[in-house]
Amino acid sequence: MKRILVTGSTGFIGKYTIDSLLKKNVKVYSIIRKSKKNIKLIKKIKKKNQNFYAILFNKNTELKKKIFKVKPDVLINLATNYITNPNHKEIPDVINSNITFPTIVLDESCKNKKIKVINICSLMQCANNKIDNPENFYALTKILFKNTMTFYQKKYPKNVFINLYIGDTYGSNDSRKKILPTIYKNYIKNKKTVIQTKNLQLNILHVHDVVNGIKILVDKIKKSSNFFIRSNTKFDLIKVINKYNSKKRKKIKLVFNNNKISKINRVNLRPIPKWKQKINVINTFYNDLNESN
Repeated sequence: MKRILVTGSTGFIGKYTIDSLLKKNVKVYSIIRKSKKNIKLIKKIKKKNQNFYAILFNKNTELKKKIFKVKPDVLINLATNYITNPNHKEIPDVINSNITFPTIVLDESCKNKKIKVINICSLMQCANNKIDNPENFYALTKILFKNTMTFYQKKYPKNVFINLYIGDTYGSNDSRKKILPTIYKNYIKNKKTVIQTKNLQLNILHVHDVVNGIKILVDKIKKSSNFFIRSNTKFDLIKVINKYNSKKRKKIKLVFNNNKISKINRVNLRPIPKWKQKINVINTFYNDLNESN
């Protein structure tokens, strides 16, 4: 039975990924920082599926022995600390989550056996459509870990190293500090949401479509490569909001700044073979807003 090791499994995409993987005939090992909240989550998942195994830890130094025992066939790195421009106190935590921690996991995983490594990248790493051109500090740390992957690819040439670039994501019950969840939360509270610019065009995929892409990488891809998946639905934020407001009494309230933002439309990367977008995020967003009334 294939052994899949996952970092960042308590995050938004991570939870959906774990749930989807556990429907397959695989063993899923999740590296989770020890806390009362996470222990409750682990018990909940374990009740539903006995092929789920939690690797609890407090310090990075505890990981070496625990990963060695797993000997994973696949490593999926979803670990991320999404603070785009951290202050001085936050910088060490961002570096640890996005670089140090996944590097330790990667290092130990590669020592055990031939392995496939799947790393989730952000389009923020591609400001103005240039690969490895960071839009902010968060993107810089993601690029630095991607460069770490390149080093390990040279060191372990028989292993498969894959980077998957994605834009923004959305799904129901999304509590992250992202644009659509923030608009949704403020809509419920009848509050205004501040948006950087009126000309904001987003590339947003439903989280299920992202997870389907990850599953294809796990099952089908056998060579190291970089991939990109994007929505085929144009998401012009102001048009999406205006269309909703035109049909509802309760309006979505937005305040616009005049900030300039980098445009990320197309990057020179391969799409995942046989991957197709199945869910329209605009419809999902509208449905969530309607259900809140």
